[in-house]
Amino acid sequence: MEPGLSASLAGRLADLGRPPLAAAAREAAKDRLLHGIGVTLTSCQFPAAVVAWRGVRSESGGCTVLGRPAQLAPEAAAFANAVAAHSSLQEDCGPGGLRDGSHPGTYVIPAAMAAAEAAGASGAQLLAALVVGYEAVGLLGEIAPPSIVARRFRPVGILGPIGAAAAAAALLDCSPAQLAAALSIAANTAAGFGQGFVAGSMEPYLHAGFAARNGMLAARLAAEGASAAPDAFEGPFGLFQTYGGTAGQPLTAGSGPAIGRLGTKRYAACLQNQETIALIIGDLPVPVDAARISHVRVFRPSTPGNGTASPGVGSSPPFGTMLQRQMSARFTAAAALLGRPVDDARYFESAAGDDAAAAVASRVELISTGDGPVRVEVTLAGGEVLVAEGDRSGVLRPGPAEIRARFRARAGSVLGPAAADDVARIVGQLETERDITRLMGALRTAQD
Repeated sequence: MEPGLSASLAGRLADLGRPPLAAAAREAAKDRLLHGIGVTLTSCQFPAAVVAWRGVRSESGGCTVLGRPAQLAPEAAAFANAVAAHSSLQEDCGPGGLRDGSHPGTYVIPAAMAAAEAAGASGAQLLAALVVGYEAVGLLGEIAPPSIVARRFRPVGILGPIGAAAAAAALLDCSPAQLAAALSIAANTAAGFGQGFVAGSMEPYLHAGFAARNGMLAARLAAEGASAAPDAFEGPFGLFQTYGGTAGQPLTAGSGPAIGRLGTKRYAACLQNQETIALIIGDLPVPVDAARISHVRVFRPSTPGNGTASPGVGSSPPFGTMLQRQMSARFTAAAALLGRPVDDARYFESAAGDDAAAAVASRVELISTGDGPVRVEVTLAGGEVLVAEGDRSGVLRPGPAEIRARFRARAGSVLGPAAADDVARIVGQLETERDITRLMGALRTAQD
């Protein structure tokens, strides 16, 4: 009898997590960790992050909540950090859909950091756990039925608990059988849909928190001996059939470590708006005077990375919340045209009073195309038309130096420049750290 998918995945992941890590995977894990820490710190005072912190702050313990002085129980710290990690919309990203786990940094990193701190793990063990967590959702994203997303379940909510469970199980030193059980248990907590994006409410941020917390609990239960269905994914009543209505594909060999495949957002906006923003900023004479803009046409191919069908992306004004503004293809294009600081999430938080951006957003027409590059046409008063067209997918592929520069700017605004540099140095040599105490201590602040 062949093993179930959970066992096959666990065997693959256990092999991957054994030291030493390949150099490329190790360095990719450092980049992911540094980026994730930076955006979490930037977001730790945003409303959803504050609510998440307040909601679990009674669960005291020994794990760090980034940008705060108090420490919480592991699952509570992971929850609070995951909500903050998702609250700027500058997280890492797959190409859309289920592939590569959508935004794995929002749930794998918080779960791994909390589990590592609780276990007294080394820096090398933390890096290995990150690779394992990313790989779990990367492999599942390749074989899970796309109909899961077509039926409007959200990838972060569906795959998130599984990636978090894999990372936490690696740090709990689970056996392959326990890891398989953790994956199956985590699959039972999969949930989440996108209506919150349309409303601009907090549920989408909370999805990452639920994923990190539930994944950690699944790993802990498995380590304590909880049993789980070996075919929790592929069985007739398993995750694939229940959420997708069809069976998944066979497990593949994969296409290299998933942690090295991810994109990294530059702008504080939905993945699908990144190329459009980059095209506007890079190819048009911004800032353009709002009074001169008569009409804007944005042509976007119907691809996972550029489409307009995701919840909130095709919405029309008004945009009453930060999330609505970040998701909207119209508002983000308008803000970019006006030269607003769209790489800073704090702009979108404060942009309720940006009447000029709102006015220009109302003049943006979205046009879906079958293929081809993104194209932006700006008609000015008097008839002149400004045009930009091209492939700007490279905006999602910053090099290590750029990732570090962005980290220092983001973390420095919370911790101070010197402390941010210290964190960057620790992460840069994390595989030599006997435990992660020094790193986590550097991420706490003296006061809320």
